[in-house]
Amino acid sequence: MTPVVRRRWIIGVIAALAAIAIVVVVLFVVRPGGSPVAGGSATATVTPTIAPSPTSSPTDAGAGAVLPEFPATALDQPAAAPNGLTASIVSLESVEGEAIGAGDVGGPAIRVTVRLTNGTQEAFDTSLTVVNGYSGAERNPAGTLAKPGGKPFSGSIDPGASQDAVFLFTIPEDARGDVTITVDYQAGQPAFVFQGDATTPF
Repeated sequence: MTPVVRRRWIIGVIAALAAIAIVVVVLFVVRPGGSPVAGGSATATVTPTIAPSPTSSPTDAGAGAVLPEFPATALDQPAAAPNGLTASIVSLESVEGEAIGAGDVGGPAIRVTVRLTNGTQEAFDTSLTVVNGYSGAERNPAGTLAKPGGKPFSGSIDPGASQDAVFLFTIPEDARGDVTITVDYQAGQPAFVFQGDATTPF
C-alpha cells in the first residue's frame, strides 16, 4: 500500500469513527427517559424538593411571638377588659433602686403602683399576673428590682374589690420619654398596655 493510499485509508477510518461517535451522542441526548443502556453504568435522576418553611412556637428562642394586647392607654388612665377587670397605674415615682439579690443592678428607677379592680362576678386569682416595663419605641426591656418598696400581687381579689402592687423598673432618667408598662393578667388574654412620658411623677 502506497503512502498516499495509506493516508487516505487512515483519514477515512477516523472520519467513520467520528461519525459513529456523533450518532451515539445524539441518540443519548435525545432519547427520552434516559434509560440506562445494557452493560453501561446507570445514571441517577435527581428530583428537586422544596424544603418546608420553618415553624415557630412560643417556646422557640427568638421566635418573636407577639402576645395579644389591648390598645395602649396613657400612663395615668385606666384600662378595662371585656370581662369587667380593670387596671390602672395609680402612682409613678422616680427612685434610686437598690440591688439586694444576685444579678440585681441598682440605679435610677421608676416605681409604679398598679391597681387591679375586679368588676367580675367571681374572685380573680392574681397568681398569673405579670407586670413588665420597657423604654423606647423598640420596647427595650427594663431591669426589675424589689427595693425600695416593691410588692407583688398576692392571693385573689374578691368581686368589687381592688388590690395594689408595686413594681420597680431600672430606666435611666434620659430614657423615660417613652415608657411602656404591660400587665398580663391571665394566660391567653390580651395584656393591658400603658404607654407615655414617665419623666414627670404622679
